[in-house]
Amino acid sequence: MPDVRVAIDADRLTLVLVNLIDNAVKHGRTHGGVFVTVQTGDHRFVRVTVDDDGPGILAGDRERVFLFGDRGPTVADGSGIGLALVRLMIERAGGRVAVETSPLGGAASP
Repeated sequence: MPDVRVAIDADRLTLVLVNLIDNAVKHGRTHGGVFVTVQTGDHRFVRVTVDDDGPGILAGDRERVFLFGDRGPTVADGSGIGLALVRLMIERAGGRVAVETSPLGGAASP
């Protein structure tokens, strides 16, 4: 894989990855059912996808989980700020974050 530079500092990148992976681990059904994929495009962007095999997030709730203080309708723990911080950090770096359905059956954050 060629070297790729992204416009996000190490602390923010760590926050983003830890939050995405932690959510996938918490909501996945099986141990080891979390996959992280890194793809490069035209050397200006990096796509990181975190997939899990959990119940997923309903299409109507996919934007809601990125709001500060909103944990989603089926989550009983957490503060509701993790994914909001992820979106803030990614958007400040010129990127985007979203939730889709994972090929594993759960959520994917491409």
